[in-house]
Amino acid sequence: MTSMFNQWKLSDVTQLNLKSMGIERPTAVQEQAIPAMLAGRDVMARAQTGTGKTLAFLVPLAERLDSSKAFVQALVLTPTRELAQQVEREMKRLLAGRELKAAAIIGGADFEDQKHKLDARAHVLIGTPGRLLDHLRRGTTNLGGVRFFVLDEVDEMLQQGFAADVEALCSLLPKQHQTMLCSATLNEEVRKLGLHLTTNAATIDVTPAEAVVAKIHQVMVRTTVETKLAALTKLIDRLNPYLMLVFCISKERAAEVEEYLGAHGYNAGLLTGDLSPAKRRTVMKQFREAKLQILVASDIAARGLDVEGVTHVINYDIPHSVDWYVHRVGRTGRAGRDGMAVTLYTPEDLHWLHALEAKLGVKMEKQNLDGKVVARRAVKPKAAAPVKSRGKNSVADKRHAPKTGSNRRQGAKGSAAKAQKTKKLKGKRALLN
Repeated sequence: MTSMFNQWKLSDVTQLNLKSMGIERPTAVQEQAIPAMLAGRDVMARAQTGTGKTLAFLVPLAERLDSSKAFVQALVLTPTRELAQQVEREMKRLLAGRELKAAAIIGGADFEDQKHKLDARAHVLIGTPGRLLDHLRRGTTNLGGVRFFVLDEVDEMLQQGFAADVEALCSLLPKQHQTMLCSATLNEEVRKLGLHLTTNAATIDVTPAEAVVAKIHQVMVRTTVETKLAALTKLIDRLNPYLMLVFCISKERAAEVEEYLGAHGYNAGLLTGDLSPAKRRTVMKQFREAKLQILVASDIAARGLDVEGVTHVINYDIPHSVDWYVHRVGRTGRAGRDGMAVTLYTPEDLHWLHALEAKLGVKMEKQNLDGKVVARRAVKPKAAAPVKSRGKNSVADKRHAPKTGSNRRQGAKGSAAKAQKTKKLKGKRALLN
């Protein structure tokens, strides 16, 4: 079997499973991470969600796990339950046709049911730190046979205060194991943890500009604060999305937008950090099954969100960082499919919009609400502020005024006096010495 993945001599079953998943060619992070991991190296990767980082570590795991050994051989830690479930789904699809098992061990699920999964001898455990530690402390599983350790969304994990739990889990791993860290940012805290957990790691840095999928049609639409909700509904009517994500800058704004859409007859749901685990699972299941057409989400709640079939992303509020913009628009245009990202902006948002474009090296297409392309005005550099006059007798005027005869005489007298003063001062210093 020939494919773009054949360069690493992957097994036929892996390549067949990738093809069934609609994956035809490796992404930038996969190009670098897969061969490094297959060679047995530790890896530290900076890559946003949407760059294919999950398969970057799952493909090597699928290739190197041993089905003849009925114990846990790989551990994948994630900061959220939702992300753990997503990784488990991807892992199971990649393991199809193999005698290998993966299990998600997360909080909010029945402990006894998870115990039965562990009794069935899963080869890969994917979960959140707290619940995994609970099982380890109760003796329902152990990590003595783990050869592969993956930390996903490391920056988010540290931000949520999981550093101590990660350390506790690492202390239970065998000394000899391979580690991969994935993070949207490689800040000082992430690098410090990476140096602590890895040895001679291959560092992979997929920049935000590379992370924005080329097939995403990026559009900007001007509106006002007062008409923004009405503009959103007009966009929905025109675009007629299969699945749409609407991103808001806060959970309060997301709730306001979802309520407005519901009141106007749109099939919309809400995803914020206030939702209970059960409600979150219900909403995500409905969205994945297209029973909900529109999902209104806050940034934090949607971190790591991966749903097939999202055709449109709307930035209801413009994000104030490149990482968040890339994270949002990366929800569409998945697996080589086309996608569209529309950013609503007001005149007050222009500086944020221009900053995003400059950092990403892109220029969004400007449209009106009817979808007609609108010519963009060139951004004029600000002219230097004129120097204000300080009056005829100002110090600045005297400093810059041409020296007339009188000025020169005063200047000469001043210089002579200054020289005499300096001479006297040197004389005093000589006496003191």
